[in-house]
Amino acid sequence: MGGTGRLGRALVPMLVAAGHRVRVMARGVSTSLPETAGGGVEFLHGDLASETDCMEAVAGCTTAVFAASGFGVTGSDPRAVDRDGAMRLVRAAAAAGVEHVVMMSMHGAAPDGPIEYLRCKAAAEETVRTSGMAWTVIRIGALLEQRLETITAPLESKGKVLVFGSGSAPVTYTSEQDAAAVVLRALSDPALRNRVFEWGTQTLTGNELAQVVLSRAGHGKVKRIPPAAERFLSIAARPFSPFLARVAGAAIWEETGAAAFQPAPSRAEFPDIPVTGLQQVLESAEAGCQR
Repeated sequence: MGGTGRLGRALVPMLVAAGHRVRVMARGVSTSLPETAGGGVEFLHGDLASETDCMEAVAGCTTAVFAASGFGVTGSDPRAVDRDGAMRLVRAAAAAGVEHVVMMSMHGAAPDGPIEYLRCKAAAEETVRTSGMAWTVIRIGALLEQRLETITAPLESKGKVLVFGSGSAPVTYTSEQDAAAVVLRALSDPALRNRVFEWGTQTLTGNELAQVVLSRAGHGKVKRIPPAAERFLSIAARPFSPFLARVAGAAIWEETGAAAFQPAPSRAEFPDIPVTGLQQVLESAEAGCQR
């Protein structure tokens, strides 16, 4: 689930290359699904709000990967996707005899987490841990590619790169390629069964991230979103833009420094899992724009 999202688009080709048969369930809203399947991939139009669709998605599968997210999508809702949808999919998988579920989660997930998204992820984690199936929970940091897209959105039109809050709080990011590589490993490595596993790519402050982007672009300057504005938007934007309110709330949480974690222990345990740094992500994005 989530095979057409950011993580899914990185993961599906890896799964196919590794010889897995893949079924992708998605609504086909943010990314249209192909009319015909090919290359070892079956596409299924479905909705996590539907028990029938969830049952169809996992029928005949030995493993299910939940990679969907309602946080960074306008018009979506973490409660419907990351909590209720995840729980519905896990229950369907257990009923269908699925052997192993990989649940993508977030660093900081906790029942009493400071933002709703983290509380939703904690509820999904608890469901998969108590499902009776083998399970793997992979907690990642904020997706590096998604953050770069957000902060560079006004660069070409206004010459600005966004920095949220003071820009001095460290945040541990995870690249899409790295997250996908960990999922692929979890499918075959017993060492990743029945455990919560954190994986981060690189820890950077907002100021550091902005300076790297500006240096590569060769133009522009920083536009700072002050903490007072974040606090205002986290409340005032709820009626007309829940998405904006979520982003502001997450920025407030990141300002505390709680979004940073130490990826070294996980890397030491699995040193052969590749790590894709900021420079590689930027180079890949530039190459994509040139094609």
